[in-house]
Amino acid sequence: MNTNRRVRLLIVGQTPPPYVGQMLSIEKLVKASYDNVDVYHTRMNYSQRTDQIGRVRLRKIFHLLRVVADSSYKILRHRIDVIYYPPGAETVPLLRDIATLMVLRRFRRKLILVFHASGLSECVASWRGIVRWLFRKAFFFPDAAIQKSSLNPPDGQFVKAQAIYTVPNGLPDEFERFRHLKSVNAAPVILFVGLMKEEKGVEVLLAAARLLRARGLGFRLEFMGEFMSEAYRDNLIRQVRDNQLEDCVHFLGRKIGDEKWAHFRRADILCFPTHHPSESFGMVVVEAMMFELPVIATRWRGIPDIVKDGSTGFLTPIKDAAATADRLAQLLQDESLRTAMGRAGRRRYLERFTIENYIERTEAVVLEVARERVAG
Repeated sequence: MNTNRRVRLLIVGQTPPPYVGQMLSIEKLVKASYDNVDVYHTRMNYSQRTDQIGRVRLRKIFHLLRVVADSSYKILRHRIDVIYYPPGAETVPLLRDIATLMVLRRFRRKLILVFHASGLSECVASWRGIVRWLFRKAFFFPDAAIQKSSLNPPDGQFVKAQAIYTVPNGLPDEFERFRHLKSVNAAPVILFVGLMKEEKGVEVLLAAARLLRARGLGFRLEFMGEFMSEAYRDNLIRQVRDNQLEDCVHFLGRKIGDEKWAHFRRADILCFPTHHPSESFGMVVVEAMMFELPVIATRWRGIPDIVKDGSTGFLTPIKDAAATADRLAQLLQDESLRTAMGRAGRRRYLERFTIENYIERTEAVVLEVARERVAG
């Protein structure tokens, strides 16, 4: 490779819809401008809705063939130097990834595995026989691995990556456009944003709401996000009704773009008590800090790398509704603490989690990996 020419990068990954953290992060990379990298993109489009994620469908098999064919064409047509590939962390996505990587690695381009979803090593640990052998053939010894936090499971080490980097996600700053929307709420607004599923801590937060109501505290709890199924939606609505929380718990559904940011700006606290197995970073936490919201989240995966406990918010054990309620009560009753933590969170966002930092650090990894070809 001529070290004076721009590096050609192929990003194989899904962009919205659906609107979840990994896909939004990949979209930012695809649309970004780089000083020394030309980006090509093969769009994974296995799921259009959140309730389709992780499910086997005939359409997905045909789409797998299209992803492989399109990626192969672009590798040859554009003389790709580096492939950026984000594997899944559950069985069905990993089987899809094995099929894809078995083909793409035959082109002998540099490969960076990017663990937007964490926990691959935990999922595969029990695999045996031919599936384990195929996994090793497809995944082992990539040129590099990127993890979102050093606190996540050691997926890069598990696949024996030749180099391992930590590159946290980043976001463009939306705060100034919505600064004027802040208003004093009749009762503080607690916001949850994410997929509406048990592993994201939805029911932990509902249990905390019951405890807060029992203490006589006033609040409005808003859940923003798509339900993973209609059955789960009905179950949550029943829980709210049975616990007489209809006046303070509200389901907003999916919000995107300016409508989503407006809800962030009008909220007072973000609560994200996730214990999701493939959680790697928690982009919603960064979104909240960007909007000066104090954050209550769990000590889970990479989240303690974002939230500074006692400064930008509070960290609680997973699945602990009582601890979550205690921290929420503390913030609900202390407006000055909410303000101080929110401002500290925004400073931390500006220092560490801007889109400029994200793009710059990703480009640096790509260039370093690409140029190892010359050294070798």
